[in-house]
Amino acid sequence: MKKHVIFLLLILSLSIAGYSQSVDQLLKKVSETEDVKKTDVDASMIKDMPSGKEIEGVEVYDLSSCSTKDKQDISKQVGKIKDSDGYETMMHIKEKNEVRIMAKNEGDVIKEIILLCMSGKNLVIIKITGTIEDFDIDNLIKN
Repeated sequence: MKKHVIFLLLILSLSIAGYSQSVDQLLKKVSETEDVKKTDVDASMIKDMPSGKEIEGVEVYDLSSCSTKDKQDISKQVGKIKDSDGYETMMHIKEKNEVRIMAKNEGDVIKEIILLCMSGKNLVIIKITGTIEDFDIDNLIKN
């Protein structure tokens, strides 16, 4: 009987783990999706911006040219994202449009920011990498 209970708990835990989605899995799926427009913003362009000196790169994934099915699949995956692998949700706004901002921290420093922006049938994902401190974010918001 104990073996059956342990087996059921194992299956349940695996199914729950399979249901959740990580940011890394999402980005892998998006980069493999056909017709995704990926733009890498040159770091030198960002360094000229106020508070951009510690940003190493920006990647923009635009899914507006993807098929409806691909957009729906990725939107479902966005909805399943859980805080994991060092990422945590900083802000989640779900009104007419949906915006989710996630950050990956190392101590007091943010190493990555992921912006997930869904508006109707459009989906854009922005990945910012670098060494970003709280006051840098405040300065970027003000500017």
